Amino acid sequence: MMSRQIKFTIGGFFSGYRTVEVIIRGGKVAYQILRSGLLNVDKKKSSAVEVSEAWLKELDALKIFDWEKNYSSDVLDGTQWELTFKDGKKIYHGQGSNAYPENFERFLDWLDVLIPELEFVNRKRIEKVTMTYSRESAIGYMISERLTLDRREKLLTLDKKNAYVFAEHVYHVGCNEEKIFDTCQNFFDGIEVNEIDSSYPAQVKFEVIRHDDSTETFETPYNENFLPGLTKFVEGLQAIVSDLTAEIFSPPPAEVVDAQGKLILCKVQFKGSYKHYTYQTDDETLAVGDVVDVPVGKNNDVNQARIVDIGYFDEYEAPFPIDRIKKIIGKHIATDFDDY
Repeated sequence: MMSRQIKFTIGGFFSGYRTVEVIIRGGKVAYQILRSGLLNVDKKKSSAVEVSEAWLKELDALKIFDWEKNYSSDVLDGTQWELTFKDGKKIYHGQGSNAYPENFERFLDWLDVLIPELEFVNRKRIEKVTMTYSRESAIGYMISERLTLDRREKLLTLDKKNAYVFAEHVYHVGCNEEKIFDTCQNFFDGIEVNEIDSSYPAQVKFEVIRHDDSTETFETPYNENFLPGLTKFVEGLQAIVSDLTAEIFSPPPAEVVDAQGKLILCKVQFKGSYKHYTYQTDDETLAVGDVVDVPVGKNNDVNQARIVDIGYFDEYEAPFPIDRIKKIIGKHIATDFDDY
């Protein structure tokens, strides 16, 4: 019986490297963990087990033999990978550094199903988001809209309901999947919800389900001041459903804050990280979602990060001593960060 074999390595200087070998014969698969990076996972050789036909078909759907042999970018450090795939007499060997085939994330999903302990998919990756929006109309009836974005089903669903009508609209995310969910991840990882202000007429309730099956729920006014980056986020969603109108796609604009004499502090997030770091700036034109150059570490090495929140403070309100807060160097201008 002809077999298919995969040897795959992925990692970086700071995270270590993970290496696995997978052998598929018929409807059974065995694998071997050769390296696990910084994860507390022992080397392991599994016995052959039966797998689903759908899982095997997904490997075929990836069309690995159509991948380029080399993918690279100008970004230093980061993530490197190498893949050898043998299918009978056909052999693919490819590698990359901070650049990937278009369906590379689907490949990691496929591998994560077989070997979840190696966390080829970030445990905190967002899998499903439900937004339930509501407000009372001028004549007293409730307007309600519910938007669901589902990575596994690759669907965006919008339900609209008021006193006179109920309608459901379903859209296939398709080729927009990766970009939409990256935008979704950046938005929700940057949210910090404070005490609910019920004086705002429009409210929204969020339910966020992550890859580790954890669920987060919170409610907040549907306003850019409470949800920095909201407008850019819903604009990305509306690009999928451009033929449809809904209030959920038109959040009120942020109230302008007079920054004169204020300390401007930005929370930023580095690519591949879910932590937020505080930097200060004098540039009032910076906005949530901008990618900026920032100094990092003792040597102040220049790296890039995305702004997820901006706050304005008097000096005595600053969360840290001002002399300990590093300054943003400036906005990063480079086309290679379009998919940051």
